[in-house]
Amino acid sequence: MVVIGGLNMDLHMFGIRPPAHDGPLVAEHHFLEPGGKGANLARAAARLGARVSLVGRVGDDEFGRLCLDSVDADGVDSSRVRSTPGEPTGFVAIELRQGKHHSIVFSSGANARLTWDDVAPALTELSPHDMIVSPAELPVPVLEAIAREASDRGIPFFLDPTPPGRVSRDVLGAATVITPDRGEGEDLSGRSGTSHLAPLLAVQDMLAAGCGRVTLKLGEEGVIWGEPGRIERVPTLGVEARDETGAGDVFMAGLAVRRLEGAEWSDAIRFANAASAISVANTGLYLPTRDEVEKAVVGIPSEVESLPH
Repeated sequence: MVVIGGLNMDLHMFGIRPPAHDGPLVAEHHFLEPGGKGANLARAAARLGARVSLVGRVGDDEFGRLCLDSVDADGVDSSRVRSTPGEPTGFVAIELRQGKHHSIVFSSGANARLTWDDVAPALTELSPHDMIVSPAELPVPVLEAIAREASDRGIPFFLDPTPPGRVSRDVLGAATVITPDRGEGEDLSGRSGTSHLAPLLAVQDMLAAGCGRVTLKLGEEGVIWGEPGRIERVPTLGVEARDETGAGDVFMAGLAVRRLEGAEWSDAIRFANAASAISVANTGLYLPTRDEVEKAVVGIPSEVESLPH
């Protein structure tokens, strides 16, 4: 599996209070940890048992070295992560409020310097039995080149459409599967509203727009997933959500790993749901082990609900 995506240093802040007059925001406590959707995804997949190569960029700085140390520690091949002189490593300041992740400040840093020349060598030996996995946070020309390469060579391409504004119709059409959350599904389909039918209609619209498969993540409501001629709801674990940081990356990792292993889609989604639920039940970026997920997934009902398609 080749993962292409960002590496950042994340600053997590808790209990932020409004400033007094012209003073600064005040946080009750904070911590730093390496993150970035690409790095999170690669590390999560490696911890779930996959052989993973990561492509990306960091700065030639201490944050970059810490990011590389974190992916190396989980067994990810980071040999194709380039250090970029003169650019800082990406940085995100995150407020955690009632378990929800709110990015306050983001600086892409070296991530914005990623080029097709960085990516292409990592794909040369891939076959239709391999997989490319990426969030949409890449520079748009790079994302579009990846989609074309995957389509031309028949390589499965798993796309997390975050942020959805970078995803063209051609990229959607090239993806084997996309994994939007509720808000991203609304952006991609143009469907919004509080009706319980809205997520189903969004999946129907994304399939009609040319997406090969859609897994729409709905938190505690599980996942609505579909492909032409088939739409189902797959349940998830009921947990107390403490911190959603990285949960989407963990979901994608679980889905990709199980599909590489030959699992059917609904089984792979159930596994991904269990991995993501474990992640949100913990504080900070929590990447579950294979054993943790195997034990948890037995608590998810095996039945799926067929929906109109």
